[in-house]
Amino acid sequence: MRRPPSSFLLLTFFGALLGGWMTFGGLYLRLFNQTSPIQSLIGSWLRILSTSSNLLSSWIEVQDLAWPLLAIGLAWSGALSALWQRLRWGYLVTAFLGVLSLLTLGPGTLLALLVLICLRMPATQRWLNSVEETDDTQMGTSSIYR
Repeated sequence: MRRPPSSFLLLTFFGALLGGWMTFGGLYLRLFNQTSPIQSLIGSWLRILSTSSNLLSSWIEVQDLAWPLLAIGLAWSGALSALWQRLRWGYLVTAFLGVLSLLTLGPGTLLALLVLICLRMPATQRWLNSVEETDDTQMGTSSIYR
């Protein structure tokens, strides 16, 4: 098996960090009904909502943002696992999660931007598109799991 390029390793690191950060923030928000001390994304959105209109701030509460944060944060592990297995849908899900994570405001936006940059790097693209020869393909049979 060929070693993945450094851009792909950085993508994995930034994606795992972003997913863990979002999962921690959603879990902390769900359990304690407040943003964690290291989280700025919920506070930023609530400040924007409260200044934009009183109707929106009364309609959306802090607790409403916990489940989307948990779901997106945990989805990062599945997307990164699919990328490591070179599954076609893994690229699309990672790109979608990266764009969705741009909305987090704060450090999450920077991490999501770095993930999207690493995902589009030519070395990452070449590694994801390369197909390794397995014992089955060398013997003339093909695997049904490809």
